[in-house]
Amino acid sequence: MNAPEPALVAGAVDETLSLRVADALDRPILYRWHVEAYRAYIEQLWSWDEDWQRRDFGNLFAALPPLVVMRHGVGVGYIQIQAREGALHLANIVLRPNARGQGVGAVLIRYLQSTAERQRRAVTLKVFRSNPRARAFYERHGFEVTGETRMHIEMRWPAGGQCRQG
Repeated sequence: MNAPEPALVAGAVDETLSLRVADALDRPILYRWHVEAYRAYIEQLWSWDEDWQRRDFGNLFAALPPLVVMRHGVGVGYIQIQAREGALHLANIVLRPNARGQGVGAVLIRYLQSTAERQRRAVTLKVFRSNPRARAFYERHGFEVTGETRMHIEMRWPAGGQCRQG
């Protein structure tokens, strides 16, 4: 049985950004970045359970190895993409505070959309309901809301970049 095609691969994204596969040595720092990025939003929706967060992070790290986002050779975040039937699912995109608002997220999203386009797939994701800034960011990049849960807003960017009108 062949392994599934990776959703994204390590290598250059553009002239300033590249991706590399995370390894076990990266796990503690990536977990710290996870906490920096998500804790405040999670606490607004339910309480932060450190043991559960560490287990969940570890399970996802093992199942879907992160790609470390490197800017000029320095780690500034990570991204986790899952290939699904007809879509690339953005499981996580985490940027360090000093990389936010610098265009890094936009470059990564355009790169993901370009990859999805070549694979003739949509891009799906969920954002915390408590994070309207993330929702607005994805909407600016052509994502549309496709559903809502108590915790998340589900969004989709269709291959071709054309959102439904409704």
